[in-house]
Amino acid sequence: MKPNNPILTDAQLAFELNKCEFCEEKPCREGCPAHCSPADFIRFAHVGEPSDIARAAAEIMTANPFGGVCGLVCPDRHCQAACVYKKFNSAVEIPAVQATLIAKAKALGVMPKLPPVASTGKKVAVVGAGPAGLAAAAMLARHGHAVTVFERETALGGACRLIPPHRLPRDVLDSDIDFLLSLGDITIQRGKAVTDPTTLLSSGFDGVVVASGLTEPIGLGMANEDMALRGLD
Repeated sequence: MKPNNPILTDAQLAFELNKCEFCEEKPCREGCPAHCSPADFIRFAHVGEPSDIARAAAEIMTANPFGGVCGLVCPDRHCQAACVYKKFNSAVEIPAVQATLIAKAKALGVMPKLPPVASTGKKVAVVGAGPAGLAAAAMLARHGHAVTVFERETALGGACRLIPPHRLPRDVLDSDIDFLLSLGDITIQRGKAVTDPTTLLSSGFDGVVVASGLTEPIGLGMANEDMALRGLD
C-alpha cells in the first residue's frame, strides 16, 4: 500500500530501508528507465547521518537530475515492480524513499555539487524546457557542451506544471530545476518559440535536440470527439 504522505517519517523511512535485500544483481536498477540504483542509494542512507544522506542524494541526482520530482510522481511499475522483497511481503516503497532522501538532503543543505567539466567547444540547442528537454540539457552539459534551451513559455518544467501541487509541490520542481541548471554551461531563453529547429543549425549550433512535447492530445477517433473539453485545455 502506498504511504498517504509521499514524504516518509523517520520511522517509515527506517522501516523501508531495512526491507531492502541489497541484491547483487540490483533488479531495481535495471527496472529504472534512468538506470538509477535504489539498492545503492538505500545502502548509502542506511545509517542516516547527514554524510550518508548526501551520498545517497548524489547517487540519485547524478543518474536523474529530476530525482525529487520522480520520487514523488514515478509509478510503481519500474524499480518498485522489480523489487524482490515483494516475494516476501511487499516491495520497498522506492519512489517514496527517494523523495524522502532528496527532501532530507535539501533540508540539510547537502545536495551534491558536481565539479565543472572541460568544455568541448561544441554548442547544442534544446527546443523545449519540459522534463525531457531539461534532462537532455543536463546530460549534454555534463559532457562539456554549451547548451541553450529555448522555451516558448516563461516557466520551466513543461508538463510537470500540469501535475496538481498536492501531488508535486512546486518547490520540489523548482529546486530540482535549480540543481539541474547548476550542472554546467546551460542558458535558458524564455519566451522564445522555435518554429523551424533546422534554422538553429545554421546559426552557430553544432546540434539540436527537439523536446517540444505533445502539444496536441492524441485523439480517440470517436464521433463528436471535437465536442469534448480536452484535458490540456
